[in-house]
Amino acid sequence: MYVATRLLIASLALIALVACIPEPPQIMLPTLPAVLDITPAPPLDIDATATALSSVVLPSPTAAALYTVQPGDTLSDLAAHFATTVEELVAANGLTDPNDLQPGQSLIIPSLLPTPAPASANPDTTPTPTLATP
Repeated sequence: MYVATRLLIASLALIALVACIPEPPQIMLPTLPAVLDITPAPPLDIDATATALSSVVLPSPTAAALYTVQPGDTLSDLAAHFATTVEELVAANGLTDPNDLQPGQSLIIPSLLPTPAPASANPDTTPTPTLATP
């Protein structure tokens, strides 16, 4: 009897669920396709290519371009000693307070960094060797 009661409850629940299904509409209306208009962001340098950017030589701090701050050092003294400016030292090292130097702190000295050679305007042009005629 218990099984029959459960079966009766399950069939009533199924009938109730079927009664909740909405009827399909009588008239099918056409729908418009979704249009995605994606505009890519422009690059910072319109002439930049991966090849051109890979050939750019960026200076990196070497042991010769690093200075370890000694007790009593100031940025103005270091700028005068290394023939640079306080502003260049602040920018190269990302300093927020130029008066807050700590002994043992490493500083990049921009005037000691090697200057990269400028890249040619057209890397595909190579000088053509010519033969001297006697």
